[in-house]
Amino acid sequence: MLRWEPDVVIVVLGGNDITSRCQPRDISLDILKLCRLVKARGVATVVVAGICQRWAFRDNALTSDRFTAIGSAIDRYVKRYFPVSSMVHVREDVHWLSDGVHLSEEGMAEFMESLRLKLAKIFKPKDLVL
Repeated sequence: MLRWEPDVVIVVLGGNDITSRCQPRDISLDILKLCRLVKARGVATVVVAGICQRWAFRDNALTSDRFTAIGSAIDRYVKRYFPVSSMVHVREDVHWLSDGVHLSEEGMAEFMESLRLKLAKIFKPKDLVL
């Protein structure tokens, strides 16, 4: 990816590492390591796409409420260092495929709109061409 020398990199988080036993701080530190590595390679802007709420988990002990709480804690920690694009709009059943994990076409459209809104806040309108 870095060989194309992008001005902006969007780090998209899937939530697969979230379990009932995970520590949000540990996941946050891994995300920050990745973001700092990208910045060190010369990328001017790194935006983190927040973890989308979902309803299917590998860990049977993980509840939707616990997943949301952990994802929010991760977002709050990462937000102190890098902009985080909230994915709160990707919540309707129609936004998800039947597996409850992957975004549908409608969900992807909402996801992209959330990113567009975050980028519009970061960049001046003349700089933002989507």
